[in-house]
Amino acid sequence: MHAVAAVLGSFREAAHEDVGLEVVAARLERRLAREAKEIPDEELFATALLVEYDSGAQRVRLSNHGHVEPVLISGREVRVLDDPPVLPLGLGSLAESDGRAVWSHPLAPGDVLLLVTDGLVEARNHSGVFYPLLERLAHRFGGRPAPGPAEVVDFLNTDLPRHARSLHDDVAILAISPNAAG
Repeated sequence: MHAVAAVLGSFREAAHEDVGLEVVAARLERRLAREAKEIPDEELFATALLVEYDSGAQRVRLSNHGHVEPVLISGREVRVLDDPPVLPLGLGSLAESDGRAVWSHPLAPGDVLLLVTDGLVEARNHSGVFYPLLERLAHRFGGRPAPGPAEVVDFLNTDLPRHARSLHDDVAILAISPNAAG
């Protein structure tokens, strides 16, 4: 629990400064590496998805550190933003760090960016089948005008329990959409 507080504290500190996602990710990586040395725990790591929105450019920048991929509902289509992830925070020393870690995608008013935890996509039905997030979103929202964020969250809050009667992990859902006024 101490490691979680330390990483969140590092994030809050970096978020108040005018630095990019690359710098924030590097700070979080260093902080978790220090925590692992102090505990000591060679398997201490955390998945994270860092998101930054530029309203002027109508773009979102993402840095995925082993987290569930975000989903974009835009222009009557539903798709996963499956940029290559980097290793979870705390495991960065296991790979070469010269790979690209931040990706950019258009995100305009009317689009919805959906972020979920693995507890949602790993929820299983009585036959052991994982919740088919993309398929269910495409069935509900594909080919139609983009919904609002609340509609997406409401849909998942009712559809997931129909698929999995009980959950064995935490589930968090965040749907965001740019404001037309910027």
